[in-house]
Amino acid sequence: MFENENVVSVMRDLYVKTPKALKTLLADLCKRGYEIKDLRKDEHRHDRGATVKQMEENGWSLWYASLPDLRRGKCKSCGSLISVVGVHSHGHKCEVCGEVTYYDLVDGSTLTFVFNDDGERGFMSPQLRMKVRFWDVESGILYLYPEFLEGGLSVVTGERAEAYLKRNSNSWRYGSVGDGKVIAIDYSFQWNRATAKIEPYDSYGHYWNCSIVKVWEGKEYSEFDRLPIPESMSIFEAWHWSPLPATPHLHERILSAAGQVSDKGYYYQDGRQAFYPGQWQEMAKFVRHFTVLDGDRFDAAWPRFRNSGPGGIDDLAHFCHSNPVVENRPNIGNALVAAGKLIEGQPLTEDEKREAVRGAKTDEGIDFIRGLLGKKR
Repeated sequence: MFENENVVSVMRDLYVKTPKALKTLLADLCKRGYEIKDLRKDEHRHDRGATVKQMEENGWSLWYASLPDLRRGKCKSCGSLISVVGVHSHGHKCEVCGEVTYYDLVDGSTLTFVFNDDGERGFMSPQLRMKVRFWDVESGILYLYPEFLEGGLSVVTGERAEAYLKRNSNSWRYGSVGDGKVIAIDYSFQWNRATAKIEPYDSYGHYWNCSIVKVWEGKEYSEFDRLPIPESMSIFEAWHWSPLPATPHLHERILSAAGQVSDKGYYYQDGRQAFYPGQWQEMAKFVRHFTVLDGDRFDAAWPRFRNSGPGGIDDLAHFCHSNPVVENRPNIGNALVAAGKLIEGQPLTEDEKREAVRGAKTDEGIDFIRGLLGKKR
């Protein structure tokens, strides 16, 4: 919508080629209702110790444009549009009709948690998943059904759960709600790690009586709808650094512009697709307008690139430079994925095997293995 010969959109962000074009663009954005933030004056720049010159030469975004006050809560009881502030906090009430818009925990919700005891905490420490009976917010007590639910890798049941519960007997007590026996735990609405008996990991089964909508130019959109114009965008002053030369790291800038990670270790190692035509096309725009590379040649080349994460990065990197430097950090995720596939009886590629071994040798991988064996560092 805002593109022309001097303004190029890449992943909905805008790259401006001249100071004159920037002045015109900012004026147009203001007319469309955008709020403009000058990132040269941003306090985070000072916190990071970056100079304006570094921001300009390193290709950081220098402006941020956003449409203000789009989101509203919509009460399902009366249909009114209300403030989103606190609309998804436990017991919040609609400011129009007074009906509750949200309960975080109700009878039947499930809660996964650990006891807030440093002696029990650590990587792969046991977690309990239990069903909620009632949360007495006024008294700050959470009542749970005395049964253990199955869950993820760290969630324990049976004898292990009983043992974990017993070890933390000073943090809970038996009680009753109605005719049922329950476990009672002090659990305040204003949670504080320093005083809380438990620390929640996740919960399911919330009560929703509202939704989030976006309102733009008098029309209502769902929370995840795209508006006719971008809700926000970063703006880059490309004349400070463009065109980029063909260096061993050029592929990193191209991938970053398309919102992609340039570390091969970040991706799955079994050849599955990570890059799609739309992403290559966004990279192609960046290549054509902001690098010394031949845009026509890149347009012809990228359809033949591999679409896996590692393969696509390698192909792009070698297109950009004859001797590229490609990042490939060991990642525990590759070890976990390989372990899961082995458990399920699925074969591993040679790349998966190699990267699984490297991932297992990281500090995180060693901690994970020690956690499985019940050992500490």
